[in-house]
Amino acid sequence: MKVLVLNAGSSSQKSCLYELSGPLTDLPPEPLWQAHIDWTHQAGVVEIHVQSQTGSLQKQLPSGSRLQVMGHMLETLWSGETQVVSHPLEIEAVGHRVVHGGEQYRESTRITSEVKAEIERLSAFAPLHNPASLEGIEAIEQVLPNVPQVAVFDTAFHSQLPLAAAVYPGPYEWFTEGIRRYGFHGISHAYCAQRTAAILGRDLGSLRLIICHLGNGCSL
Repeated sequence: MKVLVLNAGSSSQKSCLYELSGPLTDLPPEPLWQAHIDWTHQAGVVEIHVQSQTGSLQKQLPSGSRLQVMGHMLETLWSGETQVVSHPLEIEAVGHRVVHGGEQYRESTRITSEVKAEIERLSAFAPLHNPASLEGIEAIEQVLPNVPQVAVFDTAFHSQLPLAAAVYPGPYEWFTEGIRRYGFHGISHAYCAQRTAAILGRDLGSLRLIICHLGNGCSL
């Protein structure tokens, strides 16, 4: 089964194609294909870097429609020197990292028109990220309209925060309007926690861990 994963950030787009042939292990499989789009490297220019089992590609494009740029990136899966599938329909599922799922989405969710509308509504809380995820979802709809897409929410990992930690010490109206601590980089924190437990040979529930996600955005 070939699964495409898209991770849309505030300044970049990272994507990988994996082939899954058995149970998942603690370590991710080597991707068949991986691509990185840099939207901010140079004014007016977008850089695309693609690496696959068949070749590599580095290209600069005029910065225009993000949908067009992502479409160009996706085409390198089935054409050119980085081709790893003979037809787009070999891809059987697509997963998207979505930063903000609000209080509604506490687990990975099949994307529907209703889910897209909610991701768009929650863009008020993640204006640099949720719109970029929606563009990735729409880019896939254009080339793979019948392939199931799944949203994996960064906020889901922290959805069990007790209210004493989630509610900010301010006017209660903030909370009723959705302004609360949601927690971010949850996908990264979940992986780091699970991987640490595996390396230590311990049950995750028995560990007390401090986990650091350090990048353009940071959280502890």
